[in-house]
Amino acid sequence: MGLEAGVDRGRLPRGTHGLAPEAVAHSQRMRMYLAVVEAVAERGYAATTVSDIVARANVSRRTFYELFRGRDDCFSEAFEAAVGLVLGELDTSVAATPRAEWRALIRTTLQTYLQLLSDNGIYARALHIECLVAGPIVAEQRRQMKRLLAHRMHAAFRIGRTAGDIPVDIPSETFDALIGAVDDRIRDCLDGPGPQALPDLSAHLYQITMALFGVPDWQD
Repeated sequence: MGLEAGVDRGRLPRGTHGLAPEAVAHSQRMRMYLAVVEAVAERGYAATTVSDIVARANVSRRTFYELFRGRDDCFSEAFEAAVGLVLGELDTSVAATPRAEWRALIRTTLQTYLQLLSDNGIYARALHIECLVAGPIVAEQRRQMKRLLAHRMHAAFRIGRTAGDIPVDIPSETFDALIGAVDDRIRDCLDGPGPQALPDLSAHLYQITMALFGVPDWQD
């Protein structure tokens, strides 16, 4: 997974290069998505400038402002693109799991999400740390991302409840709280051991999920 998939970071040649204007704009936009996420991960959101982005993306300031209003706009679009990639990978990972196996769906979702973040540390910081200081638009995007993840957990819960495996219903707010706990654990890990340690959280987060669902499983 990565915004960099299929993206040529080199500057496009001057003059006639045989590329349609739409293809040129897409290439430039994707390079700037990569650049802003990398710069923010390394320098922090507040310290990242348009100059940092265009230098990393190997584009001109004029090109940047043809596509974005400023740094905030660029990061907001990159954030949305990263979320889309993550959700797509989650869909792919659970597609092979029978829907009746709701516990396996939860395990797979947690394992896949944490492994994606571990393999792409810059996205982890963008999605879970630097987004907190990136302004109101990204704040709303972050809330939407968390709601989507909560909905996935709720869907798995409903499967278990319908099958009779889960004894009672729980308030809908519980799923938001669960994703908040996952988010908190991820941030602590990123600020501590680092993204390489994220997959180690999977078993513990699964246990927390089962406890919230009313079917605790504290076995090792």
